[in-house]
Formats: sequence, structure tokens, C-alpha cells
Amino acid sequence: MKLDVNDLKIREMKLSDRPEMERIVRNIWDGHDYMPLVYESWVNDPKGMFIAAVDKNDRLIGFEKLSMLTPNDAWIEGLRKDMSVEVKGIGRFLTHHILCSLANDSKVKTVRFATYFRNDSSIRLFSKMGFRILGRYDHKSYRLPNLKNIPKYMKNTAEVSYNVSDVMDYINRSEWKKNNPHGLCHSWVIRPFEDDMIRVEYIEKGRCVVLKKEGSIRGLFLYSEREKEDLFISMMEADDPKYFKELFQKAKQISYSMKKESICVVINPKDKKASNLFKEQNFKSWESEGDFLLFDLPVSDLKKYSGK
Repeated sequence: MKLDVNDLKIREMKLSDRPEMERIVRNIWDGHDYMPLVYESWVNDPKGMFIAAVDKNDRLIGFEKLSMLTPNDAWIEGLRKDMSVEVKGIGRFLTHHILCSLANDSKVKTVRFATYFRNDSSIRLFSKMGFRILGRYDHKSYRLPNLKNIPKYMKNTAEVSYNVSDVMDYINRSEWKKNNPHGLCHSWVIRPFEDDMIRVEYIEKGRCVVLKKEGSIRGLFLYSEREKEDLFISMMEADDPKYFKELFQKAKQISYSMKKESICVVINPKDKKASNLFKEQNFKSWESEGDFLLFDLPVSDLKKYSGK
């Protein structure tokens, strides 16, 4: 099937588009695309936009998501195209619509997205539209051994904390925050370090684990889940390597209880301490170091999309 991109129109994605969405993403990432897991929440997200490119018969040809991480910080993600349709420029068509919308919002201060270093088509597209690499990170994963029972780690004292004040004090003093000025990584999204976000997304959801010694936090990790098979560590830091190992034991225990297959983390390669600690726990890259690319569009460049 062959189409001209000029014959397509844009509308909002709908829950009823789910079967077509699933067909389009069926073979992406070897059948492990996260899209089916986030689809309903994306359609119902009131803060951003989830747009579809459709033909004259309203057939879904492609789609893309704009998420507003804060009123000032925009994140573009989830660009997908029906590979059975021969059409050029679908990515530019969708992204152009999003950028025009952002250009008319004076509150926007950052426009970003992240992708895998081998995603040549997305890298070419966004580079042509003015995006530049803001940072290169290492996406690491640890494959959990197949165990029949959840390990108990009887001497492990790490525990969930709901104490916002103590947790935020530790995070704000952490090397992790200093080494990640662009934000806190949640799978393939980097969110600004904001107290309210950390409180709502991690602490209140019971996804903040601390290790205390003599009443003080000596180590901490935040985690989330997006892909069905993975536990994602957004931050893990400890004052001593032995405390780091204890935190990692707890992360493994949680992962087994949630029936996860692996634990993932994104590390700033300039953070040698964190890199070495995760390396000692046998975290490995999929293919190469520097495989997680963070892109940024200078806000001044949004002007060329204004009024369109």
C-alpha cells in the first residue's frame, strides 16, 4: 500500500485504536514493545497529546506522544509507523504538529526525547528538525538467575521508606543528583529532579528503599516498572560499597517478588563510582557503552514552528 503524506490527517488517538496499534507494534523490539502497557494511560493523559496520522478511511498509519513532564518540560516519545504502508515523511509530519503546538506555549523551557544509539531513522529525523545530543548514557541490565524461591537475605535491613523529608535530604545531597543534572531516569524518559515528582512517583507508591545505620540513611534506591519484564532502577547510591551490595540484594528480592526477569539502570558514564559499582554486580550493556542518547531542541529554535 502506497500513500502520500500530504493525504494524511492528524487526530487524537482513541482507545478504539488499540487493535490497530497492537498490529503496528507487534514486531517491534522482538515483540516486546512497551506500547501496549502504556497505551490506555497515554490516551487518557490530559496534560500532553497522543496523536495519530490516519488516511482518508481513518486507517491508523502512525502515531506519536507528547508528554508534559512538568508545565515547562516537554518530552516526545513513542513514534511508530505502520511498516506495511509505503509512505515517506510520517515521522516529520507527526513531530512537526507537536512542535507547532509547543511553539505556541510560552511556558515551555525544554523539549527533549531519548533513543537507542542504533535508531538511525529517529536520530536522522530529529537532527534535521533541530535537536542536538545533550547527553550520552549507558543503559545497563542485569539478568536475574532463574530461582524457584525468592531469596530471603535474612541479614538485609533495607526497607521501604515513606519519610519524604529524610529521603529528599539524602537525594538532594547525593552524588547521583550532581552527576545527572538533566534529571532522573524512568526507563527511556528523563524527568526533572522535582521534589513533588519524587514524592508522588516513588515515595508514596512505596518504591523508595533506604538502608539506615544508627538512625541515618546510608543508602537509597528508587525504582519503577514500565516494561513488563524489567524492574528499572532510577537511582541507587550508598555511602559504602557494602551498603550498595545490600541495596542490590533488596532490589533483587523485590524483582523476584514482582516476577521480573531483569533489572535495568541508566548511568552517566562520567559517574565512575556508580559505573564501577554496577559493573561489580554484573550489569552489562546490550551492545555498547553510550547507547542511551538524550536529545534536546533549543527553545529558541521553536520560534520557526510558531504560528504554523
